[in-house]
Amino acid sequence: MTKILKYAIRGVGYGAVAYLLLIAFSVAPTNVFPKNVVSLLLVSGAIGVLSMIFDSDHEEVAWPLAFGIHFVGTAALILGLMFYNNWSIGIFFWVEFVVIYVVIWAVVMLNQHLRVSQINQALKQRAKHKS
Repeated sequence: MTKILKYAIRGVGYGAVAYLLLIAFSVAPTNVFPKNVVSLLLVSGAIGVLSMIFDSDHEEVAWPLAFGIHFVGTAALILGLMFYNNWSIGIFFWVEFVVIYVVIWAVVMLNQHLRVSQINQALKQRAKHKS
């Protein structure tokens, strides 16, 4: 599978979970139409691809700049989603957006931390068995 497809699929996963949580907490409408689902999947996939900016292949981009590009790009994609689906955009939307962005960011960081810890543990075990 190509790297772009992997990032898109990961983005779709995060977007779908975020949307289901919004429905569960009565933030998003519970009446879901096919155009809502398809547009959400496409935008979530695009946000996942946008996340490639944090990949090690893009080390020439300073982290604060990469974060800014990702944040603004994500906001633009979500705004497009909101307009396409005729969903309201107000101050509450922006508060929700920032909260969701921070929560997803924290989950991604936790996931990476756990994966690195697991890899380090496996390397320690391997080194222990070799000596």
